[in-house]
Amino acid sequence: MRLKELHQKYRDDVEFIVVYVKEAHPTDKWWLGRSRTQRLLHELSGNPARLDVADPVTLEQRRKVAASCQANLFDGAVPLYVDTMNDAVSARYAGKPTRIYFIGKDGQVLYNPGIGPFGFSPEELETVIAAYLAEGA
Repeated sequence: MRLKELHQKYRDDVEFIVVYVKEAHPTDKWWLGRSRTQRLLHELSGNPARLDVADPVTLEQRRKVAASCQANLFDGAVPLYVDTMNDAVSARYAGKPTRIYFIGKDGQVLYNPGIGPFGFSPEELETVIAAYLAEGA
């Protein structure tokens, strides 16, 4: 299950947000899309993320890349916010390379599987959401 499907299933009970932070693999810095092998793996995985993004240097540029991300990954369905250019949210929540958090109504972090992409498991998140809702939170 992808985040988009989780959002569709639980959006009436859980508030979902995505925060777009500093570009992880921009073309003008640490680009992973350079090799044919990497491009082939990307295509075979069905990952709709773009591999051709330069590192935004202004907030407006970051917002444009974030809008593209929202459209490609979430069909515009999941609310998306953009971190500031000083990367305050990323620094606070260690948002690189990929993170999923589940935060309870009391503000406590209830789920943080660790650094992605290996800790990025929407299926595991669904288990946490279902348990939380079953507890009547």
